[in-house]
Amino acid sequence: MRRRKTWRRHWSFPDLNNSPRAPTSPLVESAHQLTHQRTGTAMRRRTHGLISGLIGALALVAAGSGAPAQAAPAQAAQAAEPTATTAAALSLRVMDWNIQGGKGTDGVTDINRVARVIGAQDPDVVTLQELHDNRAIGGVNQWGALLDALPQYSAHFAKSDTNALGGLAGNVILSKYPIKETLTYQLPQYPANTTAVLRSLGGARLDVDGTAVRVYTTHLSAGVGTEATERRNRQARAVIDKLPSALMTSPMLLTGDLNVRPDDGIRPWFAAADWIDSWTRVNVNTGASAVTHPGDGLDDSRIDYVYSTPAFDVDGAHTVSTNASDHLPVVTDLTVRSTAVTRTGTVLAGADSDAGWAHLAVQGDGAATLRVCDNKADGWGVRAYVSRTSGGAEVLTGADGAYADRCGTFTTAAGAVTSPVVKVCLYKSGVEKDCRQRQLS
Repeated sequence: MRRRKTWRRHWSFPDLNNSPRAPTSPLVESAHQLTHQRTGTAMRRRTHGLISGLIGALALVAAGSGAPAQAAPAQAAQAAEPTATTAAALSLRVMDWNIQGGKGTDGVTDINRVARVIGAQDPDVVTLQELHDNRAIGGVNQWGALLDALPQYSAHFAKSDTNALGGLAGNVILSKYPIKETLTYQLPQYPANTTAVLRSLGGARLDVDGTAVRVYTTHLSAGVGTEATERRNRQARAVIDKLPSALMTSPMLLTGDLNVRPDDGIRPWFAAADWIDSWTRVNVNTGASAVTHPGDGLDDSRIDYVYSTPAFDVDGAHTVSTNASDHLPVVTDLTVRSTAVTRTGTVLAGADSDAGWAHLAVQGDGAATLRVCDNKADGWGVRAYVSRTSGGAEVLTGADGAYADRCGTFTTAAGAVTSPVVKVCLYKSGVEKDCRQRQLS
């Protein structure tokens, strides 16, 4: 159950380039920042039953003592109202979707249809790719139209390039929560003289009930040739390098159309940076149920991703069947862990570091979560071992034996690890090879 928002929001987005003080967040503004301000109201839920019961109990006590019953003062009644912190854990529903400029598989461009799909899923945060802002040429501002249809959101538009009509194209982050800071970062072009569409990374720091949650979204270049692959690889490296690696134990999300399938060599790069593919936390890696881009006719075309840091637990993930775009929306439900993650690390598997990985997240109480992922359909599985300390006894073992399935998740109780060592090997029929290890300090 997601937490109900219980305040009146008025959002404004600072221009950090012109701020008199240096920003405290790793989000950095660019000259391409465009923002949209909205004011929304969320109704506060009153707990009249609880208050009435409290008043009734006071009346019974007073009656038993012979004193006249008195109503509780107004400030006491207000204090009895449960706060967001006590009502529910901090959770988020996130939707990522490449909307193809609102053009559906039926050939009809209808941004209101896109809005209806979003509204039906009721996400707290929406990240979108391939939106157009054609106001400069007398056309439609698509992200503005979405805000008109969905006034509960505010938006950050991260420009990528001009479109074929002379307007703007880019990525958008929609949020029900206040947007405190934004980022627009141009990704590198390759080769320098190419006419390929420019790409960007958009980011926003949200205030989620007092918790800072950073959300990033991107759209990497498509194509299968040598030049297109190198362009996409350089963009992926730039995204990873730009993201705040020092904050990997805090709540952050990275979403987007990466234009790569799960076995692509880019994926281990994100894993090595401790980003967790939320889909494989709860679902199979490939196959018909994992399709996000059915338009290419392949049964393993999962190219749209929602990555999270280990500060999140993944409660569920699903796609939405719709003809409003050639991509399907990916909806993910996440909850911030009740005990903070203090250490995290990944060991890549295989001689070429592309066969899979083992990721360990350690909480402040010494409990640990191990995720083991096989990323290559080569007949070898991935097995991992966690020792309490260097040279200490193993406290956790886990394996993922098939590329197509979900990643394996294994946990220990509090106090199990202190300075853990993670060892990962490829295995098949009782044989292990290419073992490597890393100690988390």
